[in-house]
Amino acid sequence: MKSTVAEFTAFIDTAKQKSSDVTAFVKLVQKYENITELTPEIMHELIEKIVVHEPDKSSGKRIQQIDIYFRFDVAVSSISTETGKYGRTA
Repeated sequence: MKSTVAEFTAFIDTAKQKSSDVTAFVKLVQKYENITELTPEIMHELIEKIVVHEPDKSSGKRIQQIDIYFRFDVAVSSISTETGKYGRTA
């Protein structure tokens, strides 16, 4: 029974932290709701890290996956881009 109580306590603590992170992230996004230019300062405030994966050339085309991790552990955005023979985006 003790392990179950400890597991529930850990789950509740994690949920509280995630809720706090979401609230902080929403406030930050609202701060930049009407920006007209994306500056390095804004990017540093919103984004935790950007991961650029090795290109996949198995299909004969170069496909590059990029993952964007936002601050506060609330969202991850992943994109893939395909480039042609000379590196131009298809």
